Amino acid sequence: EKVPQAACVQIATRLSKSGVVDGITINATAHADGKVTTEQAGAQCTKDSGRTGTNKLIFTVNN
Repeated sequence: EKVPQAACVQIATRLSKSGVVDGITINATAHADGKVTTEQAGAQCTKDSGRTGTNKLIFTVNN
């Protein structure tokens, strides 16, 4: 939680491209297939509140 906006976009898209995760949730939006585009992440990651990030990322890995 409290992930800054720029980091939110970067982390979500990099992990999506890596194929390591099976699911990614950005705040309340779930991507069950683990695929997140830069455009999607940019729209779903919210701006910071002052210097504090406001985003929550959840990653799902199925072995």
